Amino acid sequence: MENLRSKPFWDRSPLESLADGYKKLPRNFKLCMLATFIIGLAAHMYCYTNMLTGADDAFLFSDTRTFADGASGTRWLLAIYFALIKTIRMPWLLGVMTLLLYGVAAWLVCETLSITSSAGIILVSGLMVTSPTMISSNFYLTSAHMYAGALLFACLAAYAYEKWRHGWIAAFVFMLLSEGSYAAYISMTLCLFFLCSLKELLFDQEANDKHNLVRHFGMLFLFGGSMVATTVICNLITANNTAGRVQDAQAQAATDYIDNIITSVQQVFAFFLPGTSNSYFHGERVMYSLFLLCAALSAVLVIWLLVKQQLWKRPLGLFLLVADIVCLPLAMNVIGIVSKWVHTLMTFAYLTPWLFFVMAVEQLYRRDDLRKDWERLLRWGYSLLSCVVAGLTVLCGIRLANICYTKAYARYTEGLADSIRLTNLIEAIPNYVKGETPVAFVGVSDNDFPWQDAYELTSDIAGIGDLYYWQGMYTAPFVLDSYVNQHLRANMLIFPQDAAIFTADTIADQLNDAGINASADEIKELLQDLHAFPKEDCWTWYNDVLLIKLFAN
Repeated sequence: MENLRSKPFWDRSPLESLADGYKKLPRNFKLCMLATFIIGLAAHMYCYTNMLTGADDAFLFSDTRTFADGASGTRWLLAIYFALIKTIRMPWLLGVMTLLLYGVAAWLVCETLSITSSAGIILVSGLMVTSPTMISSNFYLTSAHMYAGALLFACLAAYAYEKWRHGWIAAFVFMLLSEGSYAAYISMTLCLFFLCSLKELLFDQEANDKHNLVRHFGMLFLFGGSMVATTVICNLITANNTAGRVQDAQAQAATDYIDNIITSVQQVFAFFLPGTSNSYFHGERVMYSLFLLCAALSAVLVIWLLVKQQLWKRPLGLFLLVADIVCLPLAMNVIGIVSKWVHTLMTFAYLTPWLFFVMAVEQLYRRDDLRKDWERLLRWGYSLLSCVVAGLTVLCGIRLANICYTKAYARYTEGLADSIRLTNLIEAIPNYVKGETPVAFVGVSDNDFPWQDAYELTSDIAGIGDLYYWQGMYTAPFVLDSYVNQHLRANMLIFPQDAAIFTADTIADQLNDAGINASADEIKELLQDLHAFPKEDCWTWYNDVLLIKLFAN
């Protein structure tokens, strides 16, 4: 066969150029991407081919978000991400783009943690692409590529800091880009840094503890500097108008950082305990059992290596080991400390315990100082058990994703039918004029059935519970206008607009602003005698405004 490299680029066919480029890719990268796509499609294909339109996707046919809109929540790159996709026409393509970004991120994690074995690469790829955070991102498929980009930049920052000469400059830029995409993923940068430090302390017999300590201070200054720079960028873009949820939270959080630290650490432990409202393991006993086994095996390995490395003879090394272990929970929820509020699932570096697990196996298997037969036997047994635990965790993640998507689709069809029923009822009311009659809603649609617990897992994984998302569906306040008017073409003049919840006070204020005389007390009195939707008598007239009662509370 003719050597492609002997031919000038302009004389090659596109296929020849692609083949030559593919051959130049590192083997580990190709294996990582292959594992990511195969495992990722097994977990998320249902979502990519069915487009489970979520609350944040209700703007499908028009997206007018600007740089200032994104900067109000630190996502100053938001406008660029959405400019790349415009309107949503091929959800499967968004899924493929997301998997591509996650695959590159997984490869960067493997390179950063020096995981080069085929089994380790496949396990890291599988763990990353099936984690509950990935499932959560796909519930917002129009934004999934943005979350994947944030994770990619976060992993790039850690990779640059650990592997590149003078990489702190590139790391700072990548941290800015990660925070500008979705700030909470910066936790991944810090967690990877601490894992690298633990790797050096526990497995490198010639580790330089003083150099390691300097690296810690360097990462601290980089993180602090990136957060300050992000705040400055957001303030400049919004013309110093900090009326955004993150900026407001920062202003509030700045008054009591000690309580924020305590609360954030408590959140991490609550998140990894069963039975809590925001636990990854709600109803997933097998996953939780695997997590406990992973934690136990990792703890045993740390103690054994502490003894074998004789770390007590290196006071600075012992201090760094303890500090890294103590700081890991802080790193896993560092954005919660800074801003006090952030999306539930994006807050936690869920992968950290498993990544340490796989990294430890890789490093243990490379040790050449295990000369005793029992040590070599334990190493082999530990490695095999670790692969089984991680592999079962990947399978559980695939199962969890498909369960969540199936339940979400059931809720989707329920919400669709509910919204159609509501629109048909309004349009059948005498004297209602489409596009002209003001329609005011009170409350949200309450679909709390006796078997509601069947959907509880989906609510937790999606990161949103209560009446906000799965129970309220498309009659939830901030998506009602978009969904009814865009998807159902109802051309309905809806009040209130841009509200968090439909209360009588909010309706009265917005009606008065629109030049319609209204009193909150009068609205409350009128609604007392009405039944809530879907009852037929859920409506009444008030000063030529059609009032709709959505729930009884």
